[in-house]
Amino acid sequence: MGKPLPLRVRVFITTAISSLIPLILAMSILHFSFINSFEQQIATQALDIATLAAQREDVKAGYFSETPALHLQSIAEEIRQNTHAAFIVFIDRDGKRHSHPNATLIGLPFTGGDEGLALQGQSYTSKAIGISGPSIRAFAPIFNGSQQIGAVAVGYFEPGISLTLSKIYKIFYLVIPISFLLILFFSILLANNIKNLIFGMEPIEIATLLKERDCMLQSVKEGIIAIDQNCKVTVVNQAAQNLFPLGTKFIGRHISELIPDSQLPLVLNTQQPLADEQLLINGNIVLTNRHALVIKKKVMGAIATFRPLTEVSHIAEELTGVRKIVEALRARTHEFLNKLHVISGLIQLEAYDEAKSYISTITLKEQSLVSFLIVNIHCSAVVGLLTGKASEAQEKQINLVIDTKSRLLALPEYFDEHALIVVLGNLIENAFDAVADQTNRLVQVLIKQSPQDICLEVQDSGTGIPIEYRQRVFEAGFTSKEHGQGFGLPNCKNRIDVAGGMITFDTTDHGSIFRVIIPYNLP
Repeated sequence: MGKPLPLRVRVFITTAISSLIPLILAMSILHFSFINSFEQQIATQALDIATLAAQREDVKAGYFSETPALHLQSIAEEIRQNTHAAFIVFIDRDGKRHSHPNATLIGLPFTGGDEGLALQGQSYTSKAIGISGPSIRAFAPIFNGSQQIGAVAVGYFEPGISLTLSKIYKIFYLVIPISFLLILFFSILLANNIKNLIFGMEPIEIATLLKERDCMLQSVKEGIIAIDQNCKVTVVNQAAQNLFPLGTKFIGRHISELIPDSQLPLVLNTQQPLADEQLLINGNIVLTNRHALVIKKKVMGAIATFRPLTEVSHIAEELTGVRKIVEALRARTHEFLNKLHVISGLIQLEAYDEAKSYISTITLKEQSLVSFLIVNIHCSAVVGLLTGKASEAQEKQINLVIDTKSRLLALPEYFDEHALIVVLGNLIENAFDAVADQTNRLVQVLIKQSPQDICLEVQDSGTGIPIEYRQRVFEAGFTSKEHGQGFGLPNCKNRIDVAGGMITFDTTDHGSIFRVIIPYNLP
């Protein structure tokens, strides 16, 4: 099998043929219809002239004059000149001519053989060949009272008709080539436009891409949903369908009907992508990215990808929490090394009583903190984080106070220990940074649980948040720190929003306090 013709050529040929065939048919039908109509019009006109001539009184009187031929010939020439007919012939009951454009034929029998019905009293039209050639003629009987005295024949020669038609044909001959050229031009234009619309690709290439797209959409583990300019769903893969109840209809539905909190309409309007945000879909926490679909600087729709927080995302959160704990424990390890150095020095100096007193003091302090946390905080990862942060605070000469009212028994399903570590760790780190340059370095932490919710409070004794920064603290990428990245508080807020909670802050010149409320109902 040979290589198929390019799409542009096929579109051109198809368009040209589909346009030329109707044009040829229309011209043919118009041609024959026009000829028939024109001849019918000539015949009707001839019959009207014959009828009017047969009714003239001077014509009737001419038949009874002493020289009928002379009288009727004069009338016939008058009518012929006024109507531009080819001939006006008056005949008697025997079929002999009393008038004719050729005077030598007067008195001779009428030729053509189609005059018989006229001599029997009928009016009609016909086509026949006479002495002067083929013609369209009309006959009308002439009556004097109730007695027929003759008939009149009015005719137009076909060569004359053909001459008139040829003038009209010249217009057709001009229109047809122009029409043909226009068809060719617009066929080429259409073929090129179609080719441009499909980015110069051939149908087989488009079909291959569609197959590849379907395979890729169904093979990726991430859910994918695309919408058009009207926010109607156009594409959805199996991974995205798995997030919804079985039998849910997607194609053609407004995205807000499926995902009320979807930001795809916002992305469609602003053309600004939204990356790595958590979203709750039918009880499933997913990480979503949203991008506008722009073709030739025109927004055609938007697409969102959903990555369920499965093993990979769960590990990522664990790693985030582990990093917080590791950083805290590093400070704790450094603190213990310093304390061991102190003990080792006292022993070397043989100051045994001082060494015992020092060991007793730090042991009591450590036991007091650890015991309090273990009894009141039933989350090992959070205990490890707070223990490490206490050591880090001591190393940085910060007074970290964990409120004695702190109590945490269990966490809600949508806000596990990894999310809590991310939120609490970021808030404490920000508080440490806020008091780093202060003389009074105080940071207070409260974790309080009630039957309705969990409340986190982190307060510092810094100088507060500047007024110009207060509206942007939760904005991704915004930071007032010299080496900050601006993702700490936005990351916290995203996890809090997914859990249905809220984060607020109060700030003055004497410090700031951040409050987090996570709704939770204890059994």
